[in-house]
Amino acid sequence: MWRLSLFLYLFPAALFPAALFAANPSIESLTASSADGRVTVRLSLANAFQNPQTIQALQSGIPTGFTYVIEIYRDRPNWFDEGIDRSRIEVIATFNSVTREYLLNYRRDKKLVRSETFSDLPTLEKRMSTIDEPDLFEIGKRKPYKLKVRAKADFMHDWLLYFIPREMSTRWRDARVTVAEVPKP
Repeated sequence: MWRLSLFLYLFPAALFPAALFAANPSIESLTASSADGRVTVRLSLANAFQNPQTIQALQSGIPTGFTYVIEIYRDRPNWFDEGIDRSRIEVIATFNSVTREYLLNYRRDKKLVRSETFSDLPTLEKRMSTIDEPDLFEIGKRKPYKLKVRAKADFMHDWLLYFIPREMSTRWRDARVTVAEVPKP
């Protein structure tokens, strides 16, 4: 009987070992500010590289990346929110073992915005987990204080029992749009 109880206690730990030891990635410090009918969004992804499989995959040459989904909407209490716009930002890094450099491709809504090359891993990790998008959304004549921005990150594909693929995502994080301070001349 004690063997059965020990098995039932340890069986979930065998299925989800990464979940027991690694901190969960999460969206941190999400801010949105409005100026001249445009919204600037800034966010960071915490604990994105805590999983050793992510770094191992990156250093073995497998393209490794995160996809950030950012939405702006009008918050309407006690009713359905009004979706205004959505943007998808992809950061994908590839390691070149010959030159010992990392190539980072930054795409916004499936269009390549920039490519950068890094020689050290900590700088690459910071660039992949920090998003600073000036003028990401146009809101026109809408009042900024009635709007909110929410974001989530799809950060890796994981394998359950080594053959069932599943995508890992963070929880949605939201923040109210603030009016940017305009310096007086």
